[in-house]
Amino acid sequence: MNTKQKLEVIWIEKKNHPRREPRIRIELADDPQREDSPVRCQEATLAICHKPRCRCFNILFQWLPAPANALAAPASPAREFWFDLNEKSVLLTPELEKEPESLRLAEILRAELTEADEWQLREWFLAAKLAVIQTTPVAAFDIANLPDADDGTMVRFVEVFPLGLALNFTWNNEAWAVDEQYCVQPGCKCKETVLSFLKLADAAGRKTIKIEDAPVLRYNYHTQVSKPLARGPAGSPPLDGLLAALKREHASLNLQLELRQLIMQSLYARHHQARTRARLQAQLANPSSAVALKIGRNEPCPCGSGRKYKQCCLNKPRA
Repeated sequence: MNTKQKLEVIWIEKKNHPRREPRIRIELADDPQREDSPVRCQEATLAICHKPRCRCFNILFQWLPAPANALAAPASPAREFWFDLNEKSVLLTPELEKEPESLRLAEILRAELTEADEWQLREWFLAAKLAVIQTTPVAAFDIANLPDADDGTMVRFVEVFPLGLALNFTWNNEAWAVDEQYCVQPGCKCKETVLSFLKLADAAGRKTIKIEDAPVLRYNYHTQVSKPLARGPAGSPPLDGLLAALKREHASLNLQLELRQLIMQSLYARHHQARTRARLQAQLANPSSAVALKIGRNEPCPCGSGRKYKQCCLNKPRA
């Protein structure tokens, strides 16, 4: 590391807040070639993209002179840029290209961010993204391109929310995460989810994520009864041990699972209603095609229940 520049990731504990917040501090010399050059400190607060279904791994860095830095320049508008954590690259804009000081901060960040820092920032990002998902009003969600679930199949949470994989935990110093699947039929009253346990890194920190042959169980978040579905390859930890480790690190696990299933079902209820509305509007616009647009027995019921038409309103008496 250049002795004239130093990067440090500071984790701030917030009172009555379950998640630590990161802050980045950079010390840099006005002239790195001079031993007596003044050193200034800049600190950045971090924010994420607030689109729940967005796939980007971008973090917004907002920089200001560190408050305790006697050599800091007078207060001024924050310098800011978006940083892609996956690519370790800055998202260049015409405005940013005209800011040499911001570009210098961005280059120091890219060069000096350690793998351990990246891992912690990734965990913070996923937890922050999950908070966005869980607090966004259902009416504000984008319902385009939802995975098909008309046949009643369960849908993976990350298929709808690509960066929703945030149930991380440790097992014997190994990093693990959980991939969740839910029933998304709006009328369904089940309280079950399918949990696949994914090993992210071994005890030495080497990435080992593997989707195939993952240990899998069906879990009822109301009764807390679980049923093994796949025990994983030879040498995999016992499923009850993985579930216990998950619960230890996520005390509110059952409430989180219930909330996520409710979000998914509400999302698909809107999806069904939107398709039904579009079908009816098409029939109104062209009454002669009403016969051709007749609802099929196996299509979603237009009442929005999420069940097939033949299992719901097909045989109900009409007023």
